[in-house]
Amino acid sequence: MDDGSTRTSRRSVLASAGAALAATAGCLGSSDGDGEQPAAYTTPAAAEFDAVVDSQWLESNLDDVRLLDVRDEEAFGEGRIPGAHHFSNSEMFDTYAEETPDGFEADPEAIAWTLSQAGIEADDDVVVYGAESNLWETYAIYTLNALGHEGQVSLLDGGFTVWDAAGGETVSEAPEAQEATYEADLDASVVATREFVADNVDEDGAAVPILDMRSPAEYWGEDERGDLDRFGHVTGATNLNFVQSIDGEAGRLRSPEELETLWLDDAGLSADDTAVAYCQTAIRASVGWFVLDQFGFDDVRNYEGSWADWGTLSEDDGYYYTTGEDTGTVVDTFA
Repeated sequence: MDDGSTRTSRRSVLASAGAALAATAGCLGSSDGDGEQPAAYTTPAAAEFDAVVDSQWLESNLDDVRLLDVRDEEAFGEGRIPGAHHFSNSEMFDTYAEETPDGFEADPEAIAWTLSQAGIEADDDVVVYGAESNLWETYAIYTLNALGHEGQVSLLDGGFTVWDAAGGETVSEAPEAQEATYEADLDASVVATREFVADNVDEDGAAVPILDMRSPAEYWGEDERGDLDRFGHVTGATNLNFVQSIDGEAGRLRSPEELETLWLDDAGLSADDTAVAYCQTAIRASVGWFVLDQFGFDDVRNYEGSWADWGTLSEDDGYYYTTGEDTGTVVDTFA
């Protein structure tokens, strides 16, 4: 891995390009048939955030990035952006890392093999897309960061739906396997293990912001998911349902101004904070991890085990939780 200067420089170049392209919205690409581009062809988040691009930017930079498609296999087979390779949800979720009785264990070999088959090397710039902008896309970005990816990994805001609606080129034939070598160099700084969480939580609350990205009903222990011993939330955690960060109608991230209101003003977070996001399985939490990373937080982590792990533990061993309706703090700015 580099010392961070290469990545910072690359992010600055990509961000500057995104801002410049946003200023010339509508000059590139095909229209939707009415002479206008889809609403999310250019997006506010792509103009502001280092790791967010839109369809306009991608059309002009398609040859300079590698593409990962996180939609289901059927959708991928029906049509994909040229050059894209499939990055299956099950592969990300089942083969990367887990909490065990002996602690946190990570095995990146299966994912590294998939990235190699996609022709991706650790210093390549990668764009991840799904149908729109949602949780699997950010989980893929988080996963590559956890693998120590050195290039920029960006979200296509609006996803394939906008690209296709704008008349972007698509292909349906299966991509050919590539020959590359992906060398993973795990970056544990983006991961919160159960012990990291436990070290920052006691019966009175949390020493750092702990962000529960589930629904309020899950947070209060009313919506019981999974075969667990307990339901509720990590003591001291603040609930901030992940869907609030996404403009569902437009299929993209909310604007930077809206996200600032949600995360910095109403949730009261600061870029100086060490923040931990969690949900049931770390997937929804990756949305929070991603947003805070774009806001420049120096230390933001995703609890890989999340409630599927914490819900199996005991307060007797120092894993504190709170349950009950109206307990804790719920931020519902865009609920």
